[in-house]
Amino acid sequence: MLEASTIILMALSAAFIGILIAVVVFMGYLRKILSIASFMGPNATIFAIGAKYTEKKNIEHLLEMTSVNEVIGEIKKEGYEVKKLEKWDVEIEKSMVKMINDVISMLPEGVRQFSEVYMLKFDANIVKRILRAKYAKVPKSKIYEAVYTGRYITELIMNQMMEATSVEDAIATLDATPFKDVIDVWNKTGSIQSVDLAIDRIVMEKLVDAKSMLDEDSREAIEKILAIMIDVYNIKTLVRGGVIGRDVGECLLDGGYEIDSWKLKNLSEARSVEEMLSGLEGTSYSFLRDLKETFEIELALDKFLLDKANEIGMVYSVSSGPAMMFLIAKEYEARNLKAIMKGFFEGVSKERISKLLVGVAS
Repeated sequence: MLEASTIILMALSAAFIGILIAVVVFMGYLRKILSIASFMGPNATIFAIGAKYTEKKNIEHLLEMTSVNEVIGEIKKEGYEVKKLEKWDVEIEKSMVKMINDVISMLPEGVRQFSEVYMLKFDANIVKRILRAKYAKVPKSKIYEAVYTGRYITELIMNQMMEATSVEDAIATLDATPFKDVIDVWNKTGSIQSVDLAIDRIVMEKLVDAKSMLDEDSREAIEKILAIMIDVYNIKTLVRGGVIGRDVGECLLDGGYEIDSWKLKNLSEARSVEEMLSGLEGTSYSFLRDLKETFEIELALDKFLLDKANEIGMVYSVSSGPAMMFLIAKEYEARNLKAIMKGFFEGVSKERISKLLVGVAS
């Protein structure tokens, strides 16, 4: 028989193990509770602000208006300030960036850091806009009117790009930015389209790297939407490569949600855009096979991404889902507003404008 002291020791050990397990379980629940609590304020703000002009009824409300000034007055209620009519497009973008930055500042640390990297997308747009303008020999005064400083593209860098005497010199000023790798791309190809693709790849690579900043409780939602973003990016890159007749294999990224490495390799070996789209059979992107124009394909992918972002935002509504939904939706909202304003200025029919928008049934 066991001695009394041994029995007591075993009982104490069992009790200690039980208490330890209970503490571990409790700490796990506490961590989750604290994580949910850290998102409550930001997510409440996100749902309050929303992306109103990616919703059909609100878009239709704008399209029913009779003048640009009426549209400007309406979108001001949602935070879009257009003070100078001649710079309406830039001011819409700047308002969008400000709203996103305000929300980012509220997010928990890991998601905030990831979201700050996401903002590189808007710096990329500025860089591409300047380089395309320089390539087309647009006067400097016109370029200055169409750009603004970003998170990584400072006023100094922006001015150096615009004051450069050639596209090559403008690209060279990117040496101290996250886009420095495009210098080699330009030197090898001399193609502004290849530089565009390289810039987009850099943004996606930085986002993939930024996943390491996320904690366990915020990782799942962001990883899902980022994987879908990689799919969308890869398909767009393949389509653009087919259009410009260039091998874009080095621009493609692994880690897609439905298009894994072997399928991506098969798609990249297609002899035409049509053959590549046919290779999407069996995926959620098979609907693209019925589309012919590059613009139609890209717009359909944008709508798909927005739908998925909204879906993930609701499924992961107490963690990082709403933050990703907001980042993606606000970008498309600003794009919709710019298309509507441009349509009003140019007298384009409401039906035609509607077909250019993301989030609106064509």
